Amino acid sequence: MISVITPCLNIIKDGREEYFHKMMKSVHEQTYRDIEHIFIDGGSEDGTLEILKKYQDKGWIDKLISKKDKGIYEALNKGIGLAKGEFVNVMNTDDYFTDKNFFSRSIVEIEKHNVDFTHADKIIKSRNGKVDVIKRGDERVAFFRMPFRHQTMVVKKDVFKQLGLFDEKYKIASDYKYVLQMLLANKRGYYIPEVCVCSLDGGISSNREKCVEEVSQVLFECFGRKYHLTVADCNRIYIRKIPLLLLLKIVLFVKNNKIRNSLVYDYVQSLNLL
Repeated sequence: MISVITPCLNIIKDGREEYFHKMMKSVHEQTYRDIEHIFIDGGSEDGTLEILKKYQDKGWIDKLISKKDKGIYEALNKGIGLAKGEFVNVMNTDDYFTDKNFFSRSIVEIEKHNVDFTHADKIIKSRNGKVDVIKRGDERVAFFRMPFRHQTMVVKKDVFKQLGLFDEKYKIASDYKYVLQMLLANKRGYYIPEVCVCSLDGGISSNREKCVEEVSQVLFECFGRKYHLTVADCNRIYIRKIPLLLLLKIVLFVKNNKIRNSLVYDYVQSLNLL
């Protein structure tokens, strides 16, 4: 079974109802049928709960909790606690699957390659007519950028049993922190190099200042402190402005090959941006 967890808050007020219905249909139409869909609503007050209850009445929502919470990561942790599936997928209210076979393919690849998770590409649709953007999975960037599109990830629930839950002190970057924890614990993934999810742009992660602040702290927590890098160093790593002295510091002090190779790749990519 796959447990699909959807955190939710005021989808009508935020203009996400159209994409929400697309998301529900895309989950229901998956060819892999052993699915439970769990909704954790943060206390919506705009009519969202009435919409959710209609889907629950028709059997498309298996578990529904509505209670004020501290944010998306508390909601996800509640959902994981309720999940009965062997696998977990996090699907937001303004994302939807573009491949009806996505879950089936993911399970096949996990079992075939004996990995802990799968991930794929997603396309981001603009709210105001800008060019759509495709975000591709790339583990090379893992230690300075989010390498996977979390909506495209199907993760063994055992991973959460082993590593614990999302860090609720973050508002934006806890999913990235969790990916780093997975990779540093040598959890292995399989990449499906196709667009399997469509997302609507915007949301809290589009707050650039908050994103830079939190990701810099995540990098520091996950490996910076251990390898004598400061929060300021981690900030430069994330915004891709690595001076030569910081590169030398990375090469000298970062002993983990996976991290060092990713940061050197970051430096090379930053040169290409000049």
